[in-house]
Amino acid sequence: MTARPAVLAGGGLLAALGGLYATQGLLSGLIHEGLPVVLRARGIGLDKIGLLSLLFLPSALKFLWAPRIDRLSAGGPQRRLLWAGRFQLLMLGGVLALLLLPLETALLAVIGLLLALMLVCVTQDIVTDGMAVQTLAGPQRGLGNSMQIGGSYLGYVLGGGMLVTVVGHSGWQEGLIYLAVLLALCSAPALWLRRRGVAAQPEAIGAESPAAPPSLRAAWRRMPLRWGMATVVAAQASLRWFSAIMLTYLVDRGFAVVEVGLLSGGGVAAAGISGAFLAGVLLKRLARRHVLRLSLGLHLALQLAYLLIESRGWHAKPLLAGVFLLFCVAMAFGFVALYTIMMDLASSAQAGTDFSLLQCTDAWCALVFGMAAGAVTAALGYGATFAITSVLALLGLLLAPRLHARAMPEEEGAADAPQQLARSLP
Repeated sequence: MTARPAVLAGGGLLAALGGLYATQGLLSGLIHEGLPVVLRARGIGLDKIGLLSLLFLPSALKFLWAPRIDRLSAGGPQRRLLWAGRFQLLMLGGVLALLLLPLETALLAVIGLLLALMLVCVTQDIVTDGMAVQTLAGPQRGLGNSMQIGGSYLGYVLGGGMLVTVVGHSGWQEGLIYLAVLLALCSAPALWLRRRGVAAQPEAIGAESPAAPPSLRAAWRRMPLRWGMATVVAAQASLRWFSAIMLTYLVDRGFAVVEVGLLSGGGVAAAGISGAFLAGVLLKRLARRHVLRLSLGLHLALQLAYLLIESRGWHAKPLLAGVFLLFCVAMAFGFVALYTIMMDLASSAQAGTDFSLLQCTDAWCALVFGMAAGAVTAALGYGATFAITSVLALLGLLLAPRLHARAMPEEEGAADAPQQLARSLP
């Protein structure tokens, strides 16, 4: 029998990446949106529900064990795909184990199991990101990150709002079975790709055996990665500040909880997927810096629109809903642009470590700017917070492209970036 050639990049690879990233969205939707609603409906106190926030700590700390995972999964994208499949099985087993734990009487055990699931989930993310860096050439990374962001949005909605609907109609046990089926479906493309085989980019071959093993020290010594972290902070400050209060703003301006739920469910999913794929298409035609500037310009325009709306008291629901959905399109568009740049900056020699360090920079932005947004808005009101987000968006438009230029001085050669960066490792 003739051996089938390994897949370098194509529909099968993109489908596998989309499924793996959708898995992460499923768990995020469960913890951030689905489970809090289910617990509150069963009379669980807000103090206990608040403990769920701790489950997102692994997302901000995964850079600490990313080098170990890079060493464990070294050997090319085929081995990384093998490990991603193992983590998928662990997550599926964990969801099925939740069937044995009643919510009302074993909540702490449920939270403990969910924490273990999140640790597995973010570790799978390290492996998947590393595989994406190694297999996607520069021109393909825009569509690859469209699958990442679009898949995450879709998974979030299915694991959040749709899960709540299933639980409301059928019960918690049935909701978990629904979630397990979705996890299995998300794993199917990766299983197919594993049997078919996946190959690294030519420039990534050999980079899995660098002079020094993957480490945070090796990542930090590289100036491009440091400039990349600064780019992430500049680009995300305004977005992370605003996203922390964008739903409460709708509630405070007269939207019913059901209306907010519709917007934050189906509306956000449709807008997010649209923005993600629009960015992916543009990244195939335009340089990274142009798409980055466009995304930051859109963020600034929308923050100024919110400032104008609040200062004039234009609180009509159709207007607020329309601007909200436009912001969701722009947010997903910006994520794809930024994550593609982050992928360019990650070395093939320690792809998971580098990409995790950049992702965790974004996670800490969400934590710091989100907390600041809540405190400032509570003290000074929405007018002041929209003025701050507008200033942050302007600074991002001015600074982020310059910082990116320092990180990638020859950005037009982004397709060769992994090879150039691998050579810069000690």
